Amino acid sequence: MIRIASDVGGTFTDNVAYDSSTRLMSVSKVSTTPINRALGTVDGLRRVLEKLNRTGKDVVFVGHGMTTATNAVIQRNGALTAFLTNEGFRDMLLIGRQNRPSLFDLTVVRNEQIVPRELCFSVPGRMDYLGREVTPLDETALKKIGQVLKEKKVEAVAITFLHSYANPMHEKRAAQILAKEFPGLVICLSTDVLSEFREFERASVTVLNAFLIPIMQKYLSSLVDFLEAPEGLNLHPQTPVMVMEASGGVMTVGSARDKPIHTVLSGPAGGVVASNFIASSCDVLDVITMDIGGTSTDISLMRNNQPSITRDARIESLPIRLPVLDINAIGAGGGSIAWIDDGGALRVGPQSAEAIPGPACYGRGGQEPTVSDANLALGRFGADARLGGELTLDLEAALSAIKIKIAIPLGIDVIDAAAGILRVAHANIVRGIRVVSVERGHDPRDFTLMPFGGAGPMHGSPVARELGLTRILITPNPGILCAFGLLVSDIRHDRIETHIRPIADFSYAEAKTILERLKKTAQELLDRDEVPIDKRVIKLHAHIRYVGQSYELAVEIGDGKENAWIDIVQSFHQTHKQRFGHADPKARLEIVSLSVTGIGKVDPPVLPELPKGTGSLTNALIGNREVYFERNSMSNFGKWHLTSIYERVKLLAGDEVIGPAVVVEESSTTVLYPNDSAVVQNNGSLLITVGDAT
Repeated sequence: MIRIASDVGGTFTDNVAYDSSTRLMSVSKVSTTPINRALGTVDGLRRVLEKLNRTGKDVVFVGHGMTTATNAVIQRNGALTAFLTNEGFRDMLLIGRQNRPSLFDLTVVRNEQIVPRELCFSVPGRMDYLGREVTPLDETALKKIGQVLKEKKVEAVAITFLHSYANPMHEKRAAQILAKEFPGLVICLSTDVLSEFREFERASVTVLNAFLIPIMQKYLSSLVDFLEAPEGLNLHPQTPVMVMEASGGVMTVGSARDKPIHTVLSGPAGGVVASNFIASSCDVLDVITMDIGGTSTDISLMRNNQPSITRDARIESLPIRLPVLDINAIGAGGGSIAWIDDGGALRVGPQSAEAIPGPACYGRGGQEPTVSDANLALGRFGADARLGGELTLDLEAALSAIKIKIAIPLGIDVIDAAAGILRVAHANIVRGIRVVSVERGHDPRDFTLMPFGGAGPMHGSPVARELGLTRILITPNPGILCAFGLLVSDIRHDRIETHIRPIADFSYAEAKTILERLKKTAQELLDRDEVPIDKRVIKLHAHIRYVGQSYELAVEIGDGKENAWIDIVQSFHQTHKQRFGHADPKARLEIVSLSVTGIGKVDPPVLPELPKGTGSLTNALIGNREVYFERNSMSNFGKWHLTSIYERVKLLAGDEVIGPAVVVEESSTTVLYPNDSAVVQNNGSLLITVGDAT
């Protein structure tokens, strides 16, 4: 029973295979292939299978995470998309919420719209907020629009009518007419994607979904074909291929083709799910995750092993009002470029060297100094290091890039310049962590830091010191954790309906009828995914706000008894106080929406337990080298230290590593600063105690 997964990043594609019969796991990192990401995916998966002496015919599950949808939105390279709405609302997408991205910037320019104004159309017809027809749909006008779409060679159209969440009749009829006038046109209805009020957010999500459908259908179809081809992995055609979605669940390839909007911002979601899984096994409840890849650092916070979910995510200023793991992504990764701004200050990121040409030390023609170059210059990587087990590093190229672009312009030594690059990168990451912790009422010192990704464990200790954290947890195979997350993620379907009513006028019996209808839809989707009955979990939520508020909070509905409303009200006040610091139990409340989440539980891998160590690290010690530890606001290092180098796969349970030390493995490198200590846990995790900063 072999389960495999891959996660395609900007620089590397991470891969993992798990054999449930032997509990053996193999990993690989290969360079991402931007021209066709499926090539790198299949290459990496083939390697992990070969390590277990298995083939594609032995595989019973494939998980896939990628940034294809996110990149398509950022780069605006999706389908030529049109937008259709009610007469008088043609400029809905352009106007948006009229909020200013920067309040005092008179020269601010909004991001380019997904749909140009000339492809925005309106048609007479109107429903009221209760779903009653006010104005009939003008079918003649719709037929003319269909001909215009054909003439302009539009590939997809997004249809969003006002109050369609209350009655989708006009949207469905419009789709029928356009499909007849323009066969082959991709038609996306807002009520199929997001059946709730706030027409701008609903329109934004629908447009993005339509924009992505053609490109994602092409990508996923080619990926599956390549996986099944004899020259690919030669998978059995019935092997399920699941795709990571932004909420932290997985969806079938078919669902991802129809609703690719759910894969936007899903890239780092697997790492958060896997972090939660491993933290739970180590009895660590409160965690801040720090996923440092080649391009970005993705940060999330979990309290009581519960990842935070938001419905207010954005990409390129475009709202995505869907359940999304609350992740703060910043431009600070191993490939982030160091540069000097017009004021003479050293900056790092958000620009990245990416996979091609990559950092200067990759030897692929890159000329810009990056965080990876700084780590190599300071001895964090050895001269014989091979990233991902195969990529050799060029120390001279790294030193030259730092010297020419940073050290000489600033008039400083090349080592001081490299240390400065790390200090700036760490400061950027610390600010990113404060956004999800301090700015939301959490004291970061109450949490354990979990750095992962190819570069995460290398930067955990200095970031923890800056924030006052005392514990760091490094998972097994941290460099491929997002890929591993695909093996522990549950199948998930979310359904929501808007019903704005004062809670005092909304009987629980009426709410239960609505919830039962949504539950039926969720069960049908789980039926389609062939989830066994005993593996299903259904969660019910009411989205509530104080009367007069603009935004609501989701409150889980308990056992469904008649006193559920009382419990919900109390839970809302508690949640509101925790989130915003205050609550008003005497204020009137109103229900905004009701939602159901259908979950198909998976059987996660059982991590093997390591043998007990004897206390001697001789077998794991592979050498020593000089490593420079930079000075910062919380440490007084600033010099070279003779540092022990350990091979992680040879560390055993209970072994203790004292810093300064470097622990190397195929997917990542862990750096222990002076006075740090790491104890190997039974499941192979490293629990690090951050030492004093002297």
